Amino acid sequence: MRPHCRLLSPLLFVVIIGLASTGIEAQKPPALADVLQAAAGYLVQYSQRVGVISAEEAYAQHNTSAGQGGMPTRLVTDFVLVGFGDGAVTGFRDVVSVGGASLRKRDDRLATLFTASPATSLQQARQMSDDSVRYYLSPNLRVLDQPTIALEFLRKENQERSTFKLDSVKTVKGAAVAVVRFNERSGTARLVSVPETGPAEGRVWIDVATGAIRQTELIFTSKSVSISAAVNYAVEPKLDLWLPVNMYQKVDIYVAGTGASNMGTESGYGAHQGLEGRADYEKFRQVTADTSKIK
Repeated sequence: MRPHCRLLSPLLFVVIIGLASTGIEAQKPPALADVLQAAAGYLVQYSQRVGVISAEEAYAQHNTSAGQGGMPTRLVTDFVLVGFGDGAVTGFRDVVSVGGASLRKRDDRLATLFTASPATSLQQARQMSDDSVRYYLSPNLRVLDQPTIALEFLRKENQERSTFKLDSVKTVKGAAVAVVRFNERSGTARLVSVPETGPAEGRVWIDVATGAIRQTELIFTSKSVSISAAVNYAVEPKLDLWLPVNMYQKVDIYVAGTGASNMGTESGYGAHQGLEGRADYEKFRQVTADTSKIK
């Protein structure tokens, strides 16, 4: 006997097709332009809400060059994020201990600059950051030691400097997160000047619904230089803000034909400088300051 078959009514058939179409539409990836617009808008509000935030940075740096093993050099710094209200967010640091040895008494002097003398705070904060480089294993670690530097490429006024591509959309704890790849255009002024490398490239993880940036990756490369930094963000419950919680840096520089033999003469072998840095941020607190007066 032939199996019993029941034909669907035309109305039921239309309903099923409609539901299937709805499901397909729901899975359609977001438009790249919408994601970038959301990120740009988010950064303006984000920089306004950041204002001035103080944190502690624990920074471990390691020389990975051949024959340079050993324990990493550890720094503890007072770290301050300043939002300028236009989408820009910049960090400053003041080293307070090296290898567990205190350099001075903890006096919160970096954060105090932005409340006590806002008119000259930026100049003094930059000087403290410049002075901190002396405790780096190499000045090359300074190139990408700003955890928020990749955000610059997403600001509305800077987006035309790069080409963007939507790599994928992932679901992270119930939220749709777009992974967007970018390449800085050749022939444009560099947002970040890194000698002997080409334009920047990287990836950013953007919350589709809110534009919040959850993760960044920034890379500069050439035949002899590779410098990169990856930063993870997490919500700080007390401030209800996505803030950088860790940053990983990697530096590899190769110089051909500069290696020296045991006799002190040129050996003909290339030299390699390898460096790694890991920064962790905690103890965030809002600093009451009038950012409109910060100069």
